[in-house]
Formats: sequence, structure tokens, C-alpha cells
Amino acid sequence: MSRESENTQYTIAAVSKLTGISCHALRIWERRYGFPVPCRSASGHRRYGRDQVRILRRISELLQQGHSIGDLIAEVLAGRLHGEKEPLPGELPGGEVSVAGLIDRLIAGDVSGGEASFEQLARDLDTTELVARVLDPALVDVGDRWFRRECDIHQERYVSGFLRRKLASLIEAAHRANERPTHTIVIGTVQGDRHEGGVLMLHLLLERAGWRVVNLGVDLPVPEYRKAVEAWRPDALGLSFVLSRNIKKRFRELAQIRGLPIFVGGRSIVNYQGLANRHGLIPLPGPITLTINQLRAGYEDEGRYR
Repeated sequence: MSRESENTQYTIAAVSKLTGISCHALRIWERRYGFPVPCRSASGHRRYGRDQVRILRRISELLQQGHSIGDLIAEVLAGRLHGEKEPLPGELPGGEVSVAGLIDRLIAGDVSGGEASFEQLARDLDTTELVARVLDPALVDVGDRWFRRECDIHQERYVSGFLRRKLASLIEAAHRANERPTHTIVIGTVQGDRHEGGVLMLHLLLERAGWRVVNLGVDLPVPEYRKAVEAWRPDALGLSFVLSRNIKKRFRELAQIRGLPIFVGGRSIVNYQGLANRHGLIPLPGPITLTINQLRAGYEDEGRYR
């Protein structure tokens, strides 16, 4: 497996988000099996090319079907296992990475250019594709840029606000169209986590799937979620964890809420799935569209939560 020097753009955190594979697992596989094979940035950080990300997405799917990671990587190294050729989130069908261009324009304060870029990206996409290919990777991109100090806080705030406004508009339309909701879910983030993007994407896609969503926003103590569950009797509780700070304590608090499934997703959950399971929580490591499908499946036909 040759190193990909061209178009190598994805950080390990972004790859984890796109594939549902923890950063820890990616590092272990690299050392133990020789795949993936990242390049290094000037500062020494791992960077992954598109082809490797596509293969890792396929590996993630096959692992869920019961295959062993050693066998799968052996197939990759032998050239017998490949990724899907469809565009990755953030790409147009022609392979052009355009989400990065959208973020560049917004960071530069080009309001009209940013709006035009977004409209161009959204033109031929349905809502699910728009979330998976534009909004989700854009939120990851700007967060990574801020973390790497490639943009200032005011720039990150503007880009995130732009994306949240787009999501809010789509949520309002989905809510109006959802005249006969089948289930109700309370969603939000816990105390200390103010990252709203994942919650808004979950809200949007569940409303479009026929659920009524009660969004309690961000930075809410777990006891308030318990009160909401006791008062409103929803079918499920869904919480996003972008930050892992105090996550063990939050899991212990959530384990005290009884009588309904509690789903936990978001960037940090990829690395804490076992801990979530041990506390009786249901981890949904993503990506976001897979998260929605996994959650809904438990309530359809003979699903386990019916």
C-alpha cells in the first residue's frame, strides 16, 4: 500500500468521524497491521487520502457484519478489498472538494460568495445527502481548522453560525411537514458541552423520518433530562457528546434514568462505546446518516424497542 501524497487532506479526527472507527483503533491498526498508511503534515500530524478513507468506511461496514480486522486488512494489502467509488462527504461527484472552498470563503468574510457556494452545493442534493456531504463535513472541517489554529475564534464562530442557520431553516420546514409523527425523542447535549451542530443534524433527520423531536439545546445537566423524561414520557432520549470531559460521570448519571432507551452519539462516543454499553446506554458512533438508520431500526416492525 503506497503512501498517498496527493490530495491527502483528512485528519485522524475527521477520519474517525467519517468512518465510525476510533482514533485509537486507527493508530493500533497502523502499527499492528500496516494499514492505514497516513502521510504526515509539516507539524507531524497524520493525514489520510481519500482512497484510504473509502477503504476504512468499507472496513467499518464489514466489521459490523462480523468479519475480523486482521482478515480485512490482509485483503486490503493484497489488493482485493477496495472502497466504494462514490464521493466522500464534502466532495462533488466529479471528485472536486468543494466544502473546503465554502469554508475558505466564509473564513474570509465573503458573505455573498459563501451563500453562492452553499446554494451550488445544495442544488442537486436531497436533505439527507446535504447533511452527509456538506453540513456534517463542513462542521468537522471548521472545528479542525480552529483546533489546528488555522483560523481564529471569530472566524470559526461565523462559519458555525452560518451552518447552524441553514440547519435551523431546514428543521423548521421538516417540522411543518411532519404532520403525523410516529415517535417522540428528547435530544440535546449534557452540561459542559456547547456543540450544537450534531444535535441540529439529528433533529433535522429525525423530523424528516417522522419523529417528533423535543430539542433541549446544549449544556444541560443530566437531572434536567431526567425531569423531561418523567414529565413528557418520550420514546427515547438522544444525547450528543462532542467533548469527553467528565464523560464517565455523565454516563453514571444517565444510567439512573429508567424506562426508555438512551442513545449517545457524537464525536467522543467513537472512543467510549464499551463504557456506554456497560452503563446500559446505546452508542451510535456515526456517521450521522448511519446513526439515524440504527436508531430508527429499533422502532420499526419487530425492532427491539417497540
